[in-house]
Amino acid sequence: MKQTIKSALFIAILFATSSATAQISLDVGGYMQMWYIADQQTERTDGETINTNGYRLRRARITARGDISDRFSTTIWTDLAGSNNILLDFYADAKLHPAFNLRVGQFIMPGQSYDTARLVSSKLLFWERPGSTTALSSGMGYDAFRDIGVMVYGRYKKLWYGIHAGNGSGRFTQAGTHITERKAGGGLYGARLDVEITPGLTLGGHLSTNQQRDVVDRGLGPFDIDRTSVSIRVATSDLGIDRLYTQFEYVDLRVNDDSRGVRTGPDGNYNLDGFYAEIGYGVTNHWHILGRYDHIDQRPGQAGGFASDESFERDQITLGLTRYLFHDDREIARAYLNYATSSSSPGNLDSHIIVLVMQLRFIPI
Repeated sequence: MKQTIKSALFIAILFATSSATAQISLDVGGYMQMWYIADQQTERTDGETINTNGYRLRRARITARGDISDRFSTTIWTDLAGSNNILLDFYADAKLHPAFNLRVGQFIMPGQSYDTARLVSSKLLFWERPGSTTALSSGMGYDAFRDIGVMVYGRYKKLWYGIHAGNGSGRFTQAGTHITERKAGGGLYGARLDVEITPGLTLGGHLSTNQQRDVVDRGLGPFDIDRTSVSIRVATSDLGIDRLYTQFEYVDLRVNDDSRGVRTGPDGNYNLDGFYAEIGYGVTNHWHILGRYDHIDQRPGQAGGFASDESFERDQITLGLTRYLFHDDREIARAYLNYATSSSSPGNLDSHIIVLVMQLRFIPI
């Protein structure tokens, strides 16, 4: 409650500041997502079945962006749907050239899958992201896909790139406060490239590594971190068939340490690989039908109830129908009905969900 009040006061201060300082422009906006879970059934390893239905406020996010000049700006994102840790992003941008920009602060780092690095939550095509991409982000050391650090990014013709360096411990983990010891040069470094090969065909990928030695974090340690991840993505839009769009992304993570955050096997390693394939078709500009198949393989599995030498695999199929609402050719709302069914092993456990997602979007351009 105190953090919610602090966030509201901060936004109010920003309003007051922009009114008093004419040369600083301020844009405020956000979006909210409301779920209605019509039916959710999940089998557990102990043989029990969990049945859930009802309403959920999944995201309630507010943003404020202050343009100090043509080159410099600051942006903040908060999420009021959770009980704590409402700050998502707070960063400053220096827009020096379309091909060379600088960002510092706490934000979503580019050195991860497209699904977690560049696909913001207000543009999700389905009720949630594939499990493989979120697990990779968490395994690399991010918290909600975010870290504290610095990023260089830009666009040159059909190429977008981003290069970053961060603490490698996620949101709110400050060097000198929480991270009190580690060897010089330790941290999470990564890069991402996305390029439009031809109109309607885009290729991309990332490479990142989290290398830290003799780390002491919140009084725990010293320990080492040794993690590496890669991804490859292919996406099409209106390629051969108008209003048809597809996407395929493969991700891979290798952990060679026994520090916090993941559970390693008897060999001291944890490996993850997975992929998702999506297809969508705009029947009209307002109505879209979609489908997705995603797979994740973890060795060992990270959920409770598994032995340290057991792997975990899950396959999921999601079908969706989406309705978009526009105002002056700008999306202001969308509603999508999704049905997802999955099967996982060991245990041959099945689950499914029927969920209606309603989103209102008022993000400044």
